Amino acid sequence: MTTHAEFGVRYVVDLEEIAVFFSPRMGPERQRICGQVVPGERVLVLFAGCGPEALQLAAKTEAASVTAVELNPEAVKCARRGLELLARQDPGRAGRVRLIEGDAASAAAGLEQRSFHRVLAPRPKAACEEEDARLAEGFLAGLLPLLRPGGVCHWYDFVADWEFPSCERSTARIQQACAVAGRACGVLRCAAANSKPVAERQYRTVIDFAVDPGLTA
Repeated sequence: MTTHAEFGVRYVVDLEEIAVFFSPRMGPERQRICGQVVPGERVLVLFAGCGPEALQLAAKTEAASVTAVELNPEAVKCARRGLELLARQDPGRAGRVRLIEGDAASAAAGLEQRSFHRVLAPRPKAACEEEDARLAEGFLAGLLPLLRPGGVCHWYDFVADWEFPSCERSTARIQQACAVAGRACGVLRCAAANSKPVAERQYRTVIDFAVDPGLTA
């Protein structure tokens, strides 16, 4: 168990627990997201891991609340310890964070619909292509009702380098899910989430999209 400092915020990371995913390479991406949050936003972080996004959002933005969902109990333990570190510096900011230990899809079903201004959502992956597509579609179907009109989702996916800049497969999946949910979709940005490939010619990408753009609840 160790601590990692990133832009003045400390995380607790279990180095022996391989299921507690944490990547310091995503640090600049976390700062990009923080720079987009406006005061009063309610933000949801799915697959929160040891809590780096939630902790940065609490420490660096004026979000009204940050809800973080994580299934792995070891990762939740790390996130809670990181939150304790933040509370020592600023109890008010730490108090904005709600940690939920549980499955992302089940937790999403229990949250208030159309209540979040922003959702961070890494796409879940499965072993086979058919199950992978079904899992992604189901996950999108579950999170879209949580976004307010005009709300933004930061959808993290994996694509080949030749798919940039349009990332057509991923954006088509998002647009189809929005159509099924009866929500308008506006793709705002598609880019690599960091500069290092995760495998040969494979990058983690982030697609920012708005639902019912131009509307507000």
